[in-house]
Amino acid sequence: MKYFINEAERKERHSTCFIEFQRGKYDTECWKEDSLNMPDGLFNTMGMGKILDSVLDDFDYYGVTEISFEQWEKLKAVLSEKGGEYRELLSELEPWAEDNFKEFGVFNIWGM
Repeated sequence: MKYFINEAERKERHSTCFIEFQRGKYDTECWKEDSLNMPDGLFNTMGMGKILDSVLDDFDYYGVTEISFEQWEKLKAVLSEKGGEYRELLSELEPWAEDNFKEFGVFNIWGM
């Protein structure tokens, strides 16, 4: 994958400089095996914080933000409309998110 790595790959890098996309409701544990992780530098370079701010009322770069199915649909539309690398990012994230919503009503983004 170009934009995300799994937890095993993050551990191999011995780094916590990632934004974690975690399945389900908020949990006090981070770095779960089924999470996707985006390097914080890439997240910032792509302006993902601003994009999330435009879709969500309460995005917290330094905390945990819950994403509902309705918010996910809005985020997909924004990323798709932006095109290019944002559409590529969406193509990596979408299968994970859609699988998440088969089991859970939300997912979380853990900031720095």
